[in-house]
Amino acid sequence: MKPFLGLLLGSSLLGHVVRGQAIDTVYSAAYLKKSTSFAWLHYGGDLLHMPGGQAPYSGGITNFSGRVVPRLTIGGIHFWGHADMYVTFPLPVSIGKRPAVFEESSYKEGVETGLRIYPIALAPNRLTPYVGICFKRQAYGQQETGSPNGKGYPELDRFIAPLQAGVTYTTNRFHLTAGLYYQANRHATYFYTPTQTGPLTFNPVTVNVGLVRYIDTDRSMAKAEGVQQENIKAYILRKNKKESSWYVGVGPSVALQLSKSSYFKEKHPYLHDDMTGGLMPDLTAGYYAAKPDLNIGVSYRTMGTHLIAYGTDIRLRRHSFMLEGYKFLFNYLGFVPYIGPTLALESLSATVAGGAENARYTQVKPAIGIIAGWDIRVTKTGSSLLRTNLRYTPGLRLNIGNESIKFDHLEFNFIQYVRFIGRNQLYKRYSNKR
Repeated sequence: MKPFLGLLLGSSLLGHVVRGQAIDTVYSAAYLKKSTSFAWLHYGGDLLHMPGGQAPYSGGITNFSGRVVPRLTIGGIHFWGHADMYVTFPLPVSIGKRPAVFEESSYKEGVETGLRIYPIALAPNRLTPYVGICFKRQAYGQQETGSPNGKGYPELDRFIAPLQAGVTYTTNRFHLTAGLYYQANRHATYFYTPTQTGPLTFNPVTVNVGLVRYIDTDRSMAKAEGVQQENIKAYILRKNKKESSWYVGVGPSVALQLSKSSYFKEKHPYLHDDMTGGLMPDLTAGYYAAKPDLNIGVSYRTMGTHLIAYGTDIRLRRHSFMLEGYKFLFNYLGFVPYIGPTLALESLSATVAGGAENARYTQVKPAIGIIAGWDIRVTKTGSSLLRTNLRYTPGLRLNIGNESIKFDHLEFNFIQYVRFIGRNQLYKRYSNKR
């Protein structure tokens, strides 16, 4: 079908294009109906009750209580209501008691990235069970009252992957979820002095209750006017040779530590189980080439970690300036995966203070890596989209004598907002001709 642009309704976004100019049907009503129902966005929060456990100290073993933590959640329901891919960000407050034998203690979990599978699709006015898995940091640390071991204490900081099960009740606007996490890897060893260790155990079950608002920002595209508008936008981009475009993007990325550092093991063993990495900004800009369906861009991320225990103070910093190119592989109803190589200039540093070692170590070096992920891109006409990416730079490390500090993190950016420069202005130009 080739609708004539002069027949557009005056209320539409693009109310005027040259009258009598026929356009091709690039996007069909059937395709847009199926693809816009493939995924939808949700945002909200939850309360997480972390389990307590047992910790070693100079007087033996003591119990520590669980904590209640509020968290913010953002994610997307995919595969027509059968999968929830989400990220939660804990707020810097928690409710819980500290054991009396400790002057200071910390017990926390980091950013959680998870997947919940619904064998029966989510639907309004339905209670739906799920199973799932998630990945997040778990950290514990303590300092005894009157400790003679110097300022600070080590944190046992590691990644865990608890299994999940629960139920979600869906209304016309909200998902209300209640669930359990089960952690199988519950045992660890903790340095309660610079030279003494003992068993640290976490209780296995965590509970959460959450409420999120879900929205489908693309649903109007499946209506008759929406289908027409998408085809008109495709025509305008093609006519003005703007199918390719410059873009900018921003989003939070999480650096996940994959290996431990020999420097800490040899020089500061009580810091060997501390985690390096964490949340960092991910800034990107580049050029999307429509015909080969690929991106060429640059990105910048910076990551810092501060470790302090028993009088030792270490600050780590990474600045990464990266050139990246990746090819989109296929489009499955708006789910568009990609993969490609990266070339980076990495600036790594460690500042060590305390004891006999007071020094700053720095290195600037090139590094080769890989980037992969996916765009949520129902059509190629959008002014913006949401992108997920993973980056990995193998072997990245800061050498210090015969030892090294590893910076070979897996970087995961679940939701990055990408804006195509000039597209919206181009569409408005045609709209203003009415």
